[in-house]
Amino acid sequence: MNFQIIQTITFYFFIWVIKPFANLGLSFTYYSIYITIFFTDFMLSLFVKECDSRNQTFFHKIRKILNKHKPYYGVYTQATDMILEQGYNFESHKIITEDGYILTIWRIYKDVTHPHAHPVIMQHGLLDSSWSWLINNDKKLTLPYILAEQGYDVWLANNRGNKYSIGHTKLQSVDYNQKYWDCSFDDLAKYDFKAIILYVKNVTQRAKVIYLGHSQGTTQGFAYLSNDIEFQQHLKCFIGLGPAMFISNLRSTFLQWAIKLYVFELIYYLGIPYFFVFDDGFNIKIGALCYMIPSIFRSFFFEVTNQLCGFPQKNKIDLNRFGNMVAHEPGGSASKNIVQWMQFFRSKQLQYFDYGSSQNLVMYGQRDPPLYPVDNLKNFTIPKYFYLGTRDVITDTDDLGKMLNKLDQTHMKVEFIEDYAHLDYVWAVDAHVKLYPSILKNIKENQN
Repeated sequence: MNFQIIQTITFYFFIWVIKPFANLGLSFTYYSIYITIFFTDFMLSLFVKECDSRNQTFFHKIRKILNKHKPYYGVYTQATDMILEQGYNFESHKIITEDGYILTIWRIYKDVTHPHAHPVIMQHGLLDSSWSWLINNDKKLTLPYILAEQGYDVWLANNRGNKYSIGHTKLQSVDYNQKYWDCSFDDLAKYDFKAIILYVKNVTQRAKVIYLGHSQGTTQGFAYLSNDIEFQQHLKCFIGLGPAMFISNLRSTFLQWAIKLYVFELIYYLGIPYFFVFDDGFNIKIGALCYMIPSIFRSFFFEVTNQLCGFPQKNKIDLNRFGNMVAHEPGGSASKNIVQWMQFFRSKQLQYFDYGSSQNLVMYGQRDPPLYPVDNLKNFTIPKYFYLGTRDVITDTDDLGKMLNKLDQTHMKVEFIEDYAHLDYVWAVDAHVKLYPSILKNIKENQN
């Protein structure tokens, strides 16, 4: 009881004190730099003729540097405007899960009157969102655009608790509601996976969908299907980028230390409800700062991304767009979900949330959390396509082998992508050459 009181006090302290002060601090930093830069820019404009005539003065060089970082590409852009500008139709749909959570899913298509036979659902990974698929925002580089250009009906899903899927049919003011944030991976697998697929089928009136998941997006599918293998009848094929059923060989140094020190458990048990779920204004300021002073802010947040997801080769990601990336990413997640992923690593199994021996007895009728019955996936017989980068520190080749042994292998293909890290499947500027042609080929084969 005393622990619950402490957790509740910490929860509201985070919501009402820490979060507002963090926003205030970032706002002060942003506007101070913003005013300084534009005041300097205005003052330098008084000397623009003199600078142009001399061409190489100190002031002219500074002005060129300042102008180079405007207008902060993509920082203030909404998904709707960005997609419409590329020439595609855009719809935002709300999905209600069986337990009342409201999910958001984005639909992108070019001509819905003559679509391909099966819609394509794209499910993001842990701490991510639907925006991640659109980072490069180029018809030639961006997989949803590439699919839409070829006539596919594309659906970009969001899990509960990320920045685009915060809402509930019964719980009010969910930002300040402990019950709302009391959701784990088990809920994503049990409710979100099913709700998204059935919703898309109902709207499109199609018998089957193609499912494409990144990282946790694949894990949700494995977990749900292990309990309801007959649900595969709704899927035409299953595509996994950096697929994760087991993560016992996680090679991220930062995450290894965070697991050893129980960092995420401490965050969760202190009552901090979510991780990396920021207000839009917070993200936008960070994105703008990455353009204003890239040597500090861009370098810092790129390093944070690397520590969490591995170190891609810098030429794989367009760093000139990094301000755009952090203006909309990450999507975030409930802290309880992050804790369960740490439990996956320690147990070396795909298992239900571990509440501790006494609470497990209440929840499950046994001291240890039950395992997901992944042996049932031997009957997962639809076509499956998996892609793994050789520099992926989240999904290891040994864990992949352990996963493959749990699956039916009669309709399965595995492809390794050289020098790809965990985010490169989605963000790499050469994915349209090294990865997407194979995905398109496999999708096309399953459109009959």
